[in-house]
Amino acid sequence: MNRSEQRFLNICLQKKIKTSKSSKDQDIYEHWDFKVNNSLVDVKGAKKISRSDEEFNYDIAWLEIRNVRGNLGWLKGKADFIAFEQKDYFLIVKRLDLLNWLKLKITNKKVVYSSKEALYRFYQRKNRKDIVCLVNIKDFLTDIKCWKFK
Repeated sequence: MNRSEQRFLNICLQKKIKTSKSSKDQDIYEHWDFKVNNSLVDVKGAKKISRSDEEFNYDIAWLEIRNVRGNLGWLKGKADFIAFEQKDYFLIVKRLDLLNWLKLKITNKKVVYSSKEALYRFYQRKNRKDIVCLVNIKDFLTDIKCWKFK
């Protein structure tokens, strides 16, 4: 379990919410980390825009359409909700709402190969099969119902 997942689990335990961890196969192939009550949640740790950046950027999120193996990414997985790590809480959003929102936001479907060009574009790392997209969290906050979990 990574640091972000442990932090999420600690909040659930603190709130006495019934939570169970996914199996390794469920995490990898179904793209969810926890069953919370009867909902599946995929926890996303804070990210950087570029690997060389020193600090995490809580204003952005990388959305995975296709994973490094070329299979469906977590945005098209089985999770009901995505929990994005923020400094003091997790931002919870319905996965399908996020997927449908992204479909409207991407107007240029040409793949780019630099993370600096990845904002609302399909981005693929060199010699990888993944397709991800960088988005501003504040943009989906205005368009999608989200809530803080802390």
